[in-house]
Amino acid sequence: MVFASRCLKPAMPDAFIWYHGDESLETELLHWMVTVEQQVGVHGKLYRRKKGDTTTFMEAYRDVSSAAIQRIEKMALHQAVFANVNRCCESFMEISP
Repeated sequence: MVFASRCLKPAMPDAFIWYHGDESLETELLHWMVTVEQQVGVHGKLYRRKKGDTTTFMEAYRDVSSAAIQRIEKMALHQAVFANVNRCCESFMEISP
């Protein structure tokens, strides 16, 4: 039954935005996630991975429209925390039942 109801709803992609940054940015990035939710209306999760001397952060948004992704990326251009950060955005459509 869950599968049937999922098929009836229009599919939207999940977005994953990842970037390298100093782990000291974590508090600012958590505030950024709150700003995104307040201004764009989408709840995201923030992940951190440490591998050697490199810290990678990833924002994950489920069932988000292309317009919302574009708005998030446009907002990020004006955030000081991302001044020297190369953000990479990828979207995926879930295909599992």
